[in-house]
Amino acid sequence: CIVAVPQDKLVAVEQFGSFHKALGPGLGFAGLDLCGACIQLRSMSTRVDQLLCSTTTKTKDHVFVTVKTAVQLSVAPDRGLDAMYKLSNVAEQVDSWVSDMVRSHIPTLTLDESFEKKDEVSKDIQTNLTEKMLVYGYTIHCVLVTELQVSPDVMRSMNEMNKQTRLRDASLMAAEADKIRVVKQAEAKADAARLSGEGIARSRSAIIKGLVSAIAGEGQKLSADEISLLLLTTQHFETLKHIGSAPTATVYYAPDKDDAEDLEYQITLGFLQAGAGLHSGPQQHTMEPPRDKPRANQTSAAPAAPPSSDKFTQPAAPPVAQTRPVPRQATQSVAVARAVAQPITIAIRVPDNAPPGSTIQAQAPDGRIVQVQLPSHVRPGQTLHVQV
Repeated sequence: CIVAVPQDKLVAVEQFGSFHKALGPGLGFAGLDLCGACIQLRSMSTRVDQLLCSTTTKTKDHVFVTVKTAVQLSVAPDRGLDAMYKLSNVAEQVDSWVSDMVRSHIPTLTLDESFEKKDEVSKDIQTNLTEKMLVYGYTIHCVLVTELQVSPDVMRSMNEMNKQTRLRDASLMAAEADKIRVVKQAEAKADAARLSGEGIARSRSAIIKGLVSAIAGEGQKLSADEISLLLLTTQHFETLKHIGSAPTATVYYAPDKDDAEDLEYQITLGFLQAGAGLHSGPQQHTMEPPRDKPRANQTSAAPAAPPSSDKFTQPAAPPVAQTRPVPRQATQSVAVARAVAQPITIAIRVPDNAPPGSTIQAQAPDGRIVQVQLPSHVRPGQTLHVQV
């Protein structure tokens, strides 16, 4: 029996079920056969084959990943008998060994290290697998870790972490750029202010020299006081120039000492009248300020009330001593206004000729002029306590 063997095949000749010999590529003599009962042929490919293995395991940081491995192997030229008769399923055997080695290496690495060191894992698997498969007549050419798959949630979280890291770096760089911009602006303003000051100083120096030359003449000198007066005069005219050149400028003229006292008195009187209006109730009292400006520690008497309808002349109420300091600051005026806002109880002596039901006038300690209508049970000479 003559057999033609292809280039990529290896044929084993069996006689009565027992291995007899192996035939290589080409034309070969298998032996004498009788209707196929004596000789049987078994062939195997010598090409390099690739097996794909998929293993699910857990990393050191407790993340489950699926490791996909590609194993490239072929039949050893001198171990064809072992390859044919020792393993029944090469793919399952290789997958078992690869899964075992992957599960022994990946748990010692974190997820990031697994991606970084997959080449080391591939070399370790190839070394161990070559020793194991050579016994069975196979040569391992290469082992590749082709992919590490994680769950979509883990992938999104890793992308978000990377995104936030990049955003933080971008924020730091933007803040650093803003810092540099602010520092440079401050330096520019400082240099501009310094140069402006130098220019103003030179300008004023030239003005003073010109004034000295025009006033004192050549070869004469002025005293320090005279030079200071010239400088102040120059600054005064410069200030007036700047005020006049601004379209929205507002000038406030401060009053002298006497005008300031009169202004403070008017402000204080306004606060007192406002407080009296708030606490007067349903009666509308006419508050007439004294014609003379009251001063501190001044004692005044209440003016006489106007005559009633029955031609009864109201005598003046007994003088009530009051002390009203004239405030000097705005905060003192506010304090006086707050004091007026509080109720005050004053004591009024009923004149001898004032009948019940008549109206009399009295002055409160804070300077207010109040009108009081005498109740029916009050008799002349009694003391009446009134809250204002």
